[in-house]
This record gives sequence, structure tokens and C-alpha cells, in this order.
Amino acid sequence: MRYGFLGPETTFTHQALLQALAEMPEALDTTAAEMVPFASVATAATDLLAGQIDALMAPIENSVEGGVSGTLDVLAATDSITIVAEQTVQISFVLAAREDTALDALTTVSSHPHAQAQVQGWLRENVPGTHIAAASSTAAAARDLAAADADEARGRAVVCSPLAAEHFGLTVLADGIEDYDGAITRFVLVTREGRIPARTGADKTTLVLQLPHNRSGALLEALEILASNGVNMSRIESRPVGDFLGRYSFSLDLEGHIEDRRVAAALRALHRLCPVVHYLGSYPRVDRQRPDVREDYAD
Repeated sequence: MRYGFLGPETTFTHQALLQALAEMPEALDTTAAEMVPFASVATAATDLLAGQIDALMAPIENSVEGGVSGTLDVLAATDSITIVAEQTVQISFVLAAREDTALDALTTVSSHPHAQAQVQGWLRENVPGTHIAAASSTAAAARDLAAADADEARGRAVVCSPLAAEHFGLTVLADGIEDYDGAITRFVLVTREGRIPARTGADKTTLVLQLPHNRSGALLEALEILASNGVNMSRIESRPVGDFLGRYSFSLDLEGHIEDRRVAAALRALHRLCPVVHYLGSYPRVDRQRPDVREDYAD
């Protein structure tokens, strides 16, 4: 098996993939697994569909910043893929440089935009005059700084994980710089269209809806369909469809499995309302929490 992830090594996505492989059944030989880093989720999804990799781990949601738009857009636009598992990783950041440097001597701090958003309060307070530069991932920022020559590295620092700073030999200038303690990022493991994981009773279903265009109350109708079938949502986000201004799709996580009768009934009804119902999979919840289903909605 070849698993793609948002690289390079030591990204939070890499950590999520390692966690997922460690939890796989003993019958599966994970020692033979090959982990392939990618610069973007879109590139990895292309290789997944082409058969170059067998599965892809991608960040989908953060407890501070919300949905990861790059992943949501790829999932919404890509057919023949299925989410088969999820993982969560607790997020902590450090500020690191090539060598010990005073904070007031820094001119540039690089990191992934989602990481920047989670430490922006600390950066404003402690390094207010620095330029904030974007990188493809937190680990890529650390790797590039470690590879830079002395002149290029002067005055530069990165926001990354403690593991990335250690792996690339950087000096930690400050640790625990995240604005919110206990921030968590959720990741999904995606495969080419195939078998849906078995129902466990503690499951989640992900789908993307496109509503009828210019129809008053269409979103309310869709939400009433879920409510009338006893299906609870744990996430809903809108993303532009891209064909013209004002057209949006909705990415949803539902509590339950498609084999639950209430979930299946809700999806059938959504098909009657929505021109597009893109089913992305049903899979075990990482927290193993079972939904509280009223007796009149039970199978």
C-alpha cells in the first residue's frame, strides 16, 4: 500500500497517517506501507485517481480555523473517492530558527496559512514587525529554512511542530505559541471508490450538496429533511461551486452510517430535492461516540 500525505515528513498530516497505520488491524501488514509526501492535496488526489497511490490522508477541519478549504474543494470536485477513516491530532506550535536569535532581530516568519492563523495573536504581541510568509506546510517551512545558507537564514524563523523543529535541526526560540490551548485538527483517509467500512454504531457520514438554484428556502428544506429523519449534523460549511458568482455547495458531516435506516431515508429524500448529492463515505468516528437517537427514529 502507498499512502499519500501533505508533506514533507513531520507535518501534522504525517503524524495523523502514522496514527492511522498504527491502529489498523494486525492482519494488515503496515510495515510494508510506503508513505509518499505531496506538496498539495489536489496533487495527491490526482495521483490517487491515477492509481499512483492507494490512499490519501488530508486535513479537513480545525477546531480554531474551521474547514480546510483546499481539502473541501478537492473532495467536492472529485468523483470515485471514498472517506474510510478519520484521525485527530492535537496541535502545538513552536517558533524556530537556524540558530538562537533575539525575537526583535527577526524579519520574516514562514508557515502554512492555517498555522499562522492559530498563532497570530502571539506573533502580533511578540514579533509585531516581522513579515509573515506563506509555506505549503509547517514542515516544508522548517525544511526550507534548514536548507538555506547562512545569509538567507539570517533574520528568518518558522512556525512549525516541535517534531519538525527537532527533525530538521532547528533551534526553538519559543514553544507553546498557539493562541488556543488544546486546538485539534481532524484528518480524513481517502481511497479510490470501493467498499464502505462496516457499520459500528458510532459512525459519521460525509456528503456534499448542491441546492436547486434560485429557489427560496432550499437550504431550509434540506435541513428539515435531516431533522424529520432524526439525523444530526456535526458540521456544515459552504464552498463556492466556481461556475459563477453566488453558487455554493454545502459540505456536511452527519451522525450515523448509510446503513442506518434514518440516514438512508434522509439521503433518498435529499436526492429528490438536490440536483447534486455527492456521497463521500460512512466511516467510524475517531472518538467512538454513539449518537443519541430517539426511539422513534431507531432502525
